[in-house]
Amino acid sequence: MENKEQNVRKIDLVSDFQKISITQIREAYFRERTESGQLVFEVAFWSGYFGMILDLFADYKSLPSESIIYKFCWSDEYELDVWGDHWEGEVEIDRLEEFYGHIKSINLTQGINAIKEYNAILEICESTIKNKNKLFFIADY
Repeated sequence: MENKEQNVRKIDLVSDFQKISITQIREAYFRERTESGQLVFEVAFWSGYFGMILDLFADYKSLPSESIIYKFCWSDEYELDVWGDHWEGEVEIDRLEEFYGHIKSINLTQGINAIKEYNAILEICESTIKNKNKLFFIADY
């Protein structure tokens, strides 16, 4: 019997980062799943980078309250249970094309060290859209 995990494409941006950090890294994952729930692509990175990237979005309050960026930034700003926290389990990026467009509009400034993470998020969004799959997020904040 073939192991389905072998066919999962992974981008692991945690392992190398963990080697240079003296503290335990809190991880975040984007996971592309088929309609039946099979994992096909996973991106792992430090959850702090997700917040840093989204903080560069010009004005999250101008977005609809259903927007992923709005939900994340609002819950983070008001120190509520932050959207996508691992206690809730994976949450679906239900407005994927909108989320992708917002992420693409973010201009990474000099000095932010999250370029690999930013590009990996774009890559998994593009793959999910192209393959007509679903994208999920979970993080250990």
